[in-house]
Amino acid sequence: MPILSLKILMFSCDNEPYEGEIYMAESDMDPVIPEDFQNVFTAELNGQAFNVGNIYTTYSEDIDAGNFIAITGSESFYHSIILYLPSDISSGTYTFDSQSVLTNPNLNITYSNLQNLLESGIGDGVMTTEVHDVDNHYIKGDFECAINSQNSEISEITEGCFEVVYV
Repeated sequence: MPILSLKILMFSCDNEPYEGEIYMAESDMDPVIPEDFQNVFTAELNGQAFNVGNIYTTYSEDIDAGNFIAITGSESFYHSIILYLPSDISSGTYTFDSQSVLTNPNLNITYSNLQNLLESGIGDGVMTTEVHDVDNHYIKGDFECAINSQNSEISEITEGCFEVVYV
């Protein structure tokens, strides 16, 4: 497992596909997901590698529950970074803050520390979606933000990137 973690940390998501080339279909240029594709989620928290052990995705098109994609990178049971995106988000750059969650609840980043809930909070930052293939449930992008925690401390999430197939 440590070799896999090191390998993931050695590669960034800056226009680099995971484990080689993601092949593009000639007809509509939608990505064709290789059978051996593995989800990727990396970030730094306050300048230190956030060592993601598990990646979880949640997808909802339920109008009552909200149309969203949730991508969770979990360092342990206690520490998680969660990205919330609208399920119909297109490629582009999006800014958000802890107040915009009231008007657009499906576009934000939260940090959760279950050992100290006062360190948890919603971020102010930017998320860029490079590719979103709605039909194949594939999305790739990067993010950074400052988490305004309940104890008034600010945590910086930088160099964040994700490349996942969500379900």
